Order: sequence, then structure tokens, then C-alpha cells
Amino acid sequence: MPRRVTVQIEGYLVQRKLSTALQAIVGRSAWLGTEIQVAPGSLLRWDMAYQRDRQRVVVEFDGEAHYRNSLRIKVDSEKDIVAKTNGHRVVRIPYWVQLTTETLKYYFDLDAEIIQEFPHGFISKKNRILPASFCELGVARFKRELKALPTAVKQDVLSSLRERAKEHRLKYVLPKDLRNLLKT
Repeated sequence: MPRRVTVQIEGYLVQRKLSTALQAIVGRSAWLGTEIQVAPGSLLRWDMAYQRDRQRVVVEFDGEAHYRNSLRIKVDSEKDIVAKTNGHRVVRIPYWVQLTTETLKYYFDLDAEIIQEFPHGFISKKNRILPASFCELGVARFKRELKALPTAVKQDVLSSLRERAKEHRLKYVLPKDLRNLLKT
């Protein structure tokens, strides 16, 4: 039986930390690298990729621009279509979710012990871009992604939004059509 990998992530998750963690978990032989060209001659790149069971898994770490910029969301959709057309699996990690043992299993179906002290959600001085600042497509994306998360992760994100609402007032944290999320 293979040994279980343990990965420690200091502070909040960023693309570089996600890449380092995934490389340690999947191993050097499966790791395909970072900034992977989407198609020959294309300027588009996937953040990182690895091979698993004869399938390429492309991974995108989606920062706040992936929720605020409608053209960035369009490009993400185009990249997802190219990946799926080529039989690749696409995993997108939102900037407001941390890599933990639970989210590693949820997003990647991988097992490892992740030591991570930073909480999920919109944390005061780290994730300052709140859903009230998202564009219409970003709000829809956030709502879809939040709904699909494991219950404990979703509750952490909602708890962080409640804290930000106390700090800044609800109208500056969530757009009107998402405010009912905090009533649960």
C-alpha cells in the first residue's frame, strides 16, 4: 500500500502553493507542469496539469478576476470546452476556498493529509474582493460553485460572509440576489 502524503500549506492558498501541493501529491512522474499551452499555437494556458489514469487533469486557480471580469469568464468557458473536447478533466479552485484534505478529495478525488490553518471564505485582509463586487456572470458562477461545495466548506464560506457583513454592512458584501444565502 502506498504511503499517504502529508502536505503543509502556510497561509492562504495561491496558485504557486496549489501547484507545489499537487505536485507532491500526484508525484513527479504524473506531474505535467505549469502554464500548459491549451492548444498548439494558442496563447491560452492552463495553470497546471497532471496525468491520472490515462486522463489529463487540467487545474485552474481562479482568482478574483475570474469573478469580476466577464471576458475572463468567457475565456475560462472556452478553455473548459477545449479541455473537455480533448477528453481532459477540468478542476477549478476558487480563491475563496482553501486546499484541505476534504477539498482535495472533493475537487480531485485524491487522498492526502493537508495541514492548512487558513479558513475557507472571504477573510478580512486577505480576500478583500467580495461577491458584491462580482460582475453578473461572476455572481452566477459564485452561486453555482458555492451550492456544489461540501456542507462544511459551504458553511465556512457563509460564516465568513456573515463576518464581512458585520464589518462592512450587507449591501457591500453581497448583491441583492445572494443576500438570502445568509438567512440559512
